[in-house]
Amino acid sequence: MTSDYSKLLNRLLKVNYMGGMKLGLKNCQDLDQLLGNPSQAFSTIHVAGTNGKGSVSTKIAAACEASGLKTGLFTSPHISCFRERIRINGQMISEAQVRKYLNLLFSLCEEHGITATFFELTTMMAFAHFAAEKVDVAVLETGLGGRLDATNISRSILSIITSISHDHTEILGESIDAITKEKAG
Repeated sequence: MTSDYSKLLNRLLKVNYMGGMKLGLKNCQDLDQLLGNPSQAFSTIHVAGTNGKGSVSTKIAAACEASGLKTGLFTSPHISCFRERIRINGQMISEAQVRKYLNLLFSLCEEHGITATFFELTTMMAFAHFAAEKVDVAVLETGLGGRLDATNISRSILSIITSISHDHTEILGESIDAITKEKAG
């Protein structure tokens, strides 16, 4: 079974190995609809910014869990294990669940001609997992930014912006104002 997991994970990691990133919401909107709109099954707390997103997201998730809420947490990048990106009440998504969702997502992409990126597929896996496990709230760390970030199809009840500095200027803009505007989206 582990070899199936490893093969699927390697396929995911190679999705846009040479193609870079793609901004926009269409792929996630299409996949979300095909999956029955899991992004709308729970409330989200959305965390964007340049630095500190992971720490802030983790602390908010811990506070929600301590308050008795079943809490999903989606962060990136992973440090030692892909599965740490998607957690519920501190427990990482299982290898079996990763296999299930990746098989489904790859199948949907092939069947419908959707060229989803690594981050879009990972985001949709998190949404599907959180919906299936009926989380009360999910804390989502954005990838690159806010306005065109794959996580932005969710239903946010709170948005948080950590510190902003010059990053991804070729995509987000040259000035702090331009970067802030994109991340605030």
